[in-house]
Amino acid sequence: MKLSNILLEAKEILSKAKIQEPLRESKLIICHVLCSSLEVFLLESDKEISPLLKNKILKLISRRANGEPFAYITNSVSFYKSTFYVNNKVLIPRPETEELIETVLKNIPNKNKNFKILDIGIGSGVILASLLQQLPNSFGIGTDISIDALKVANINLTKLNINNRSRLVNSNWSEGIKNNIFDIVTCNPPYIANNHIKNLFKDVKQYEPLIALKGGENGLTSFKNLLPLVRNAIKTNAMLALEIGFDQSKQVKNILYENKFELKDVIKDLSGNKRIMLAISVI
Repeated sequence: MKLSNILLEAKEILSKAKIQEPLRESKLIICHVLCSSLEVFLLESDKEISPLLKNKILKLISRRANGEPFAYITNSVSFYKSTFYVNNKVLIPRPETEELIETVLKNIPNKNKNFKILDIGIGSGVILASLLQQLPNSFGIGTDISIDALKVANINLTKLNINNRSRLVNSNWSEGIKNNIFDIVTCNPPYIANNHIKNLFKDVKQYEPLIALKGGENGLTSFKNLLPLVRNAIKTNAMLALEIGFDQSKQVKNILYENKFELKDVIKDLSGNKRIMLAISVI
C-alpha cells in the first residue's frame, strides 16, 4: 500500500476517535514507525509500505484512537532543549514545567559554579537532566518513591551523558538525604486534589500514574510532607523552586513560611496561571 493511502486511513481512524489534529498525529506516528522525517510525505508519498510496517502503523494508530497518549506510544517527548524517553510509569512532562527550569537558570548569575542540586520526585528526570545540561560543573541527586520511575530517569541521564554527575535514590521525598548540603532544590509534586482527578482528560486519568498526580484531599498534602524534609536538606540562603496548582499560591506560601522559607517570586505559566514558586531558605 502506498504511504499516502496509509496516511488517509490513519487520519480517518483518528478523526472518528475525535483525536485533535488527526492528520498531524497520523504523520508523526507513521514517521516514528518508518524512522523518517515529515519530509517523507512531500518527497515519497507514492512510496510502497510493506504489510508488516502497515500493520505496525495501524496498531499504534489504534492505541492512539483508544486515548493512549502520543508520548507513551512513541516513548518519546520533547522537553526544554532535549528529547526524553518516557513510558507509562512516569508523568509526561508538560510545557509549564519548562518555566521551572527557566526560573532556576535566570536566578543563577554564574552557571559554571559547582552547585549541588536535589530534584525531589524526579520521575522521568527531565528537570534534573535539563538543569545539569545547563550547569556543566554541577552535581545532582534525584529521589523518587517509584523504582520504575528511577529506571526511566536513569535511561535519560545516561542517554544525555550526565549520569556521571548525578545519583538516583529510592526515597520518599528526601528522607535519608544528608542535611544542609544542597544549593538548589526542585520539585514538581502531586498537587491535584483527589476528588478532581475524575475531571482530568481521559488520556491523563486512564494512562498516567495517579501516584504522581494525587495531592491529597485539597492538593496540598505533598507540600506539607515534603517541605520540612527539604528544609533539612537545603543550605541556608539556598534556592527552592516548586511547581504548584493554579489556585494554590496563597496556601503554599503559608507552608513555605512555616518551614522557614522566604518567597522570592511567583511565575505565571503561558496561560496566566501562577505556576512556579521560587523561595529562599532562611535561618
